[in-house]
Amino acid sequence: MDGKETTETTPGSRAAQRASTRAAILRAAREAWSESAYEDIGLRDIAGRVGVSATMVNRYFGTKEGLFREAIGTRDPSPPGLAEIDRQKFGPALAALLLGGGHDGVPGEDGEAYDPLRILLRSAASHAAHPVLRDYLEATVIPPLTRYFGTTDTAARERAVLTLSLVLGMNVLGNLLASPPTDDAPGLREPPDPHLQTLLAAMLQAVADTPSTANALPPGRNTNMPTSGDPADPIKERSADH
Repeated sequence: MDGKETTETTPGSRAAQRASTRAAILRAAREAWSESAYEDIGLRDIAGRVGVSATMVNRYFGTKEGLFREAIGTRDPSPPGLAEIDRQKFGPALAALLLGGGHDGVPGEDGEAYDPLRILLRSAASHAAHPVLRDYLEATVIPPLTRYFGTTDTAARERAVLTLSLVLGMNVLGNLLASPPTDDAPGLREPPDPHLQTLLAAMLQAVADTPSTANALPPGRNTNMPTSGDPADPIKERSADH
């Protein structure tokens, strides 16, 4: 022995280093796609945030789509305790969470929280991202809401989709209409408008309370309009005048 300290990289430490690098790339991808759309971020952009080469990113994730798919993940973004919310209180409970900032995303593999719905919204207009986003919605987001509304409810999936439409729409408008941060109040958000929260709660509750499609009227049918056999039918009356 020459007295010099020898540091040998064991298989375990190499595996740990690879796992650490992979996690750093995934974290950088989530940050990047939370800020910009799918097509605006390239593998070199993400690699630059981590200090590795784009080739290394490809080695871990294969393709840009593969990385994007893992970045959005498979974690259910539903608020914790959704299944326990009383259906008669569904609207107010969900509106309070949406506008009150009570949901800070989901934990990633490294324990750091991220918001998959924010990633989805940033790339919703990207045609190239649609296959990944569609798979995420169909496999991860819609099923828990559908189960919440009940397997005996023939309109459960429709309720789930309508709920998502309201939630995502609120997120889009919230981002567009939010006051930009200032030097005096960087990143400060105004407290939710109680009237807006009441309106959103009513809309969400209406989705939860809507009668099932089994009892709904056929499309276009309105019970307040007379049928062709009714005495007050204006079409029949005009025909009788000629």
